[in-house]
Amino acid sequence: MGICIGKIKISRPLPNPEEMILTPNNSSNNSDQFRFADGRRYHNVESATYFLPNDSEECDRLHLQHSMERFIWQSNFSSPVENLLNQDGTMVLDSGTGAGSWVLEMAAKYTKSKFIGMDISQVQPEENKPPNVEFIQGNLLERLPFDDNTFDFIFQRFLFVGIPADKWPSVINELVRILKPGGYLELVENDLHYETMGPASRKLIEAFTILFHEHGLNPSACYKIQNYLEENDQLHNVHYEQKKHLDEQSIAKVCKLLAEDYSSALANVKPKLMNKVNVSSDEYDRLVKEMEKETIELESFNPHFRAYAQKNFVKLKLQV
Repeated sequence: MGICIGKIKISRPLPNPEEMILTPNNSSNNSDQFRFADGRRYHNVESATYFLPNDSEECDRLHLQHSMERFIWQSNFSSPVENLLNQDGTMVLDSGTGAGSWVLEMAAKYTKSKFIGMDISQVQPEENKPPNVEFIQGNLLERLPFDDNTFDFIFQRFLFVGIPADKWPSVINELVRILKPGGYLELVENDLHYETMGPASRKLIEAFTILFHEHGLNPSACYKIQNYLEENDQLHNVHYEQKKHLDEQSIAKVCKLLAEDYSSALANVKPKLMNKVNVSSDEYDRLVKEMEKETIELESFNPHFRAYAQKNFVKLKLQV
């Protein structure tokens, strides 16, 4: 038997309070949850491939990224779940919630639904969060701590930086396991590459691509998410949407946000990337600034994609 938190059932028991991993909001220090390198804080899960930091600077970038994504799509999701979200007891999972931006915004709007933000790192705010929000720790590369058929809607965004290329089918299988029959699974990814790139942008993004491959990640996973859903025999009604170009009114604003997002991400991986571009620390900073300038002046935009599907309904066998 599992333990209930609100209306969600966890399939393994919670640890005693003295054994629980501390969140960043706790004053105590727990050296097991995080590791530190080059002045940055990272998760400390050996089996995970996610290589970005999880400190306050990275959380700020994730909040910015969320605002940019909402503006690009003019929505927080594409799945046809609006009516469902306004019903009492609807269960929603944000897989790889990061700083919790999506969950917190959605929970404030859809107050009848219960939102669970799951991430490998517990860095989400615990103070002043809506009463219909819970944050838990979970590793997508392992069995998730939920019973079968728990969620009505599962949302996952930008996990191409955490899911190895050969693990996507098994991750989809695990998400489908905890999705209710008739529920929706939505994946959101983007292309690492701009369609138009200046020389600094090209040099840095090519180095970023090498970093992805070294961790067994596919920087072009966005072009496969539709296939991943179609290949799962428990899913149907697959839809695929893409944003490859924006209108003139939107592109200038988005490119400024993209420039800020990308330059922040590149600053966050500077210790890992500097040697790959074979430059000094000052030269690396100059390249990042130049890329930021190129993104705005060339109106560089990387394609964005959403794919969603519905889990098959259970077929009842009639007894003759």
